[in-house]
Amino acid sequence: MGSVRGSQAAGAGGGKIRVLIVCMWPLGGIRTYLKYNYRYLPMEQFEVTLLANPVIEREAVQQDMEELGIRVIWAPPVLKRDMLFWHVLKLRMRETFDVIHSQGFISAFSVALVNRVLHTPHAMTMHGVLEEKRFAGRLGGLKRWIFERVMGDVDVFVGVGRDILGHVQEGLAALREKSRWVVIRNGIDPAPFVQDYPEAREKVRRAMGVDGTTFVFGCFGRFMPEKGFPYLIDAVACLRAGQPERKFVVLAVGSGDYERQYREKVRELGLEEFFRFQPFQPNVAELMQGCDAVVMPSVWEAYPLLTSEVMCCGVPIVATDCPGLREAVEETPSVVVPSKDAAALAGGMKRVMGDEKIRAAAQA
Repeated sequence: MGSVRGSQAAGAGGGKIRVLIVCMWPLGGIRTYLKYNYRYLPMEQFEVTLLANPVIEREAVQQDMEELGIRVIWAPPVLKRDMLFWHVLKLRMRETFDVIHSQGFISAFSVALVNRVLHTPHAMTMHGVLEEKRFAGRLGGLKRWIFERVMGDVDVFVGVGRDILGHVQEGLAALREKSRWVVIRNGIDPAPFVQDYPEAREKVRRAMGVDGTTFVFGCFGRFMPEKGFPYLIDAVACLRAGQPERKFVVLAVGSGDYERQYREKVRELGLEEFFRFQPFQPNVAELMQGCDAVVMPSVWEAYPLLTSEVMCCGVPIVATDCPGLREAVEETPSVVVPSKDAAALAGGMKRVMGDEKIRAAAQA
């Protein structure tokens, strides 16, 4: 987008530069990414439109974008199917844009199908890994060939961290020389998180019905396989079996397709007393400060915003060493354990419960 910023001639008719953001799932970290980054765009020079699927966080997305002066166009399902491509085509037939910013592979693929005919400079930010399961089966080779040819429309691939950039470069080797590849690390607005919420600890415990001696682990984000929540459930089972010296609970805040499945696993293992589920919250700084530690059992990440938010709160993190997450917590006082290892995760949680020096280091 920097090359566009540098030339007012890029604006349609010499006016404002028109940006189209396309986002299949404006949820969780992607919603926050848009909120954090687009606030720095000088709106006196730009006119920005977000085209996105109407999701569970729709109201929060709408409010965030309106506060930034961004127009939102929702792309509802067509015949009960997500047809982002169709909505991109309709919008492009009606309006012209100077640059398109896609969020993730599905969004970029939908744009690229249209853009091969109506080409507009196209940048894509990568928020997730390139899933090999999409190229599985007898036609896997053909699927990859088609995907690479279509994605050749993307002019700039933006990685939010070096791990995700390297991963996608390896998966799309045919495009390494054709397109531009850059790393622009995720960042946050620290103001809400460095703000002091003096009653946060008491509020969180009252809401969960636990006393002041109970250690509270926070777990924030989408309930989806890549976030590794089943490993956290198993880790809690390990801790219970070891009869921990200190009472603890996990405050799980989020939403997602797998929430019901995870709740059922908690019930099957008889761990209800150790978990408190809360729905998605648009502002989580006070909840984070009310926790004694935040646990991130992820299997993979692009480059999580959550780590920076938690560290600004001065709260310890127990994190796995999966790609993306390991990059975000390196050279910090976080407790890092192997990914996909419930016993190791339990050990990290036990360690942070018993060592006040870890919390002191996080606060420092």
